[in-house]
Amino acid sequence: MFETLDKIFLAGLGAMSLTKEKAEEIFEEYVEKGKLKREQKSGFVKEILDTAAKSRSDLEKIISEQLQKVLAQMPLATKNDLKRIEEKLDQLLSR
Repeated sequence: MFETLDKIFLAGLGAMSLTKEKAEEIFEEYVEKGKLKREQKSGFVKEILDTAAKSRSDLEKIISEQLQKVLAQMPLATKNDLKRIEEKLDQLLSR
């Protein structure tokens, strides 16, 4: 499970670090290789930034879900558990 999380985390780091400047650099490389034309710049940059934003969002969702699963398996006291204990303690002290 942790190996998968490591891969997801590393992929997400790439998506999170993608900036407009980096997207423009990638575009320039494609233009130099003849894969894109200069007129396609705004569409390409927007598409790659949108894809990076979606990747970030997807990664955050996956991490949140995995964290919830891990926490659910751990024997930790919840807020409700602590509230119940405090109420019981208050009852005992009031006697």
